[in-house]
Amino acid sequence: MKNRVVAFLILFQPAGLLAQTALTWQSNSLRVCDSNTYREIQFSDPGNSGSGQIWDFSKIQDTNKSVVSTIQCAELPRMNGINDYGLTLDENGYEYFMSSSDQELIEQGYINAEQKLVLSYSDPIIKMKYPFSFGDHFTDHFSGVAWYGGTSAIDLVGDILVVADGAGKLILPDKVYEDALRVKSVKKGLQVNMCGTNDFTITKYNWYAPGYRYPVLSLNIIESRPNGGTPVITRSASTNTQQFSTKSATIGTFALTQSKTSSGVVDASDKKVVVSPNPFMDKLKYEYLLAEPMNVSIELYDVSGKTNAMLISNVPQNAGMQNGELQSSRYALTSGVYFMRFTFDKQVVICKIVKF
Repeated sequence: MKNRVVAFLILFQPAGLLAQTALTWQSNSLRVCDSNTYREIQFSDPGNSGSGQIWDFSKIQDTNKSVVSTIQCAELPRMNGINDYGLTLDENGYEYFMSSSDQELIEQGYINAEQKLVLSYSDPIIKMKYPFSFGDHFTDHFSGVAWYGGTSAIDLVGDILVVADGAGKLILPDKVYEDALRVKSVKKGLQVNMCGTNDFTITKYNWYAPGYRYPVLSLNIIESRPNGGTPVITRSASTNTQQFSTKSATIGTFALTQSKTSSGVVDASDKKVVVSPNPFMDKLKYEYLLAEPMNVSIELYDVSGKTNAMLISNVPQNAGMQNGELQSSRYALTSGVYFMRFTFDKQVVICKIVKF
């Protein structure tokens, strides 16, 4: 799981159906079309490891912030440099490419469209093994390369330790969870680029409760040491107690689905962007509504961050409905995944599009 200097995402699969004894692929793996809303809370000490624990988080405070996470079937055709994935996880602006089986969950790479960031593993990272019970543990080595704007490369290498280190009672403000299982992961690595190095350690604690597919509580600690200097430490925490599934689906089915950023309407305050059809063959139409006059730019780029075309560059446009057309032949577009960046003055909306 390759992550930039202080921007990493870790996901480890949650709970069982009855007594919390093991995480299984059937009950706890990523499920296509699930959507989770993680409520940010104030960070608290993770407590002790071992069996028979009582973790009391009854006094934790909500920060009134939330992050939405969605899981989809992976879009075709394959992303250049990222292979063997069957689903994607969209979270915090990152799209993670995952492969899932009844034995393990593996992250193959990720992209961040707005930051023009692409990371692919030469040695992918194992996120979870199934089944996984109290006392189980594993280690895994990972390595890969992250690209910024298609030109700046960052090499990553490291190891991860995952252990189910605690079992007992979890107390949250709204509910008490018996037979909870805590999974701790410690990922240590090194990033190397032209400007120097960065040593990092990411420690995560995830609590899984019976009947819940995903963690109900997560605590995260990220420590970064740029060029071996003073450590920068970031702590975060969240709950996910209102879990639900929008519909059932089978992981690994390569059906093409569309996300909020790849088709339909993408909202950004008073701007609305629509692109169709998506996926497309030869022509793709786009339109957006402007509530007031402003300058607009539209850029097309690929998953490596390379700009394929600047359709509009800081052009003044009137209020009202605006539209245009993208012709693949004009820009010699091959099959693959692209992004259209709509800039309305200083506000940005990004649409993911697929060319067949």
